[in-house]
Amino acid sequence: MKTGRTKFTESDKLSILREYYASGASLYSMSKKYGIERGTLRYWMNKYPMNSESLSLPSQTIEDVMARKKSNEPDEIAKLQARIKELEKAL
Repeated sequence: MKTGRTKFTESDKLSILREYYASGASLYSMSKKYGIERGTLRYWMNKYPMNSESLSLPSQTIEDVMARKKSNEPDEIAKLQARIKELEKAL
């Protein structure tokens, strides 16, 4: 019985991760594009950290990813704070 799961080689995994980091795409969009669960992508990210030799990302790509993460943090905090206020009013 076929489960519909695709086996990805290590080379495929590394290629997908390189694309993810270089493009700035979301986990959701990458999971849709390749038919992979987001949890699987996260597992691969833990297995092959950004600075690992296996991925061999250019230092500029790593710096860009870190900058994107930092720039998104204030937006996320503001959204969470607004949601907290909404929920407090609802109570």
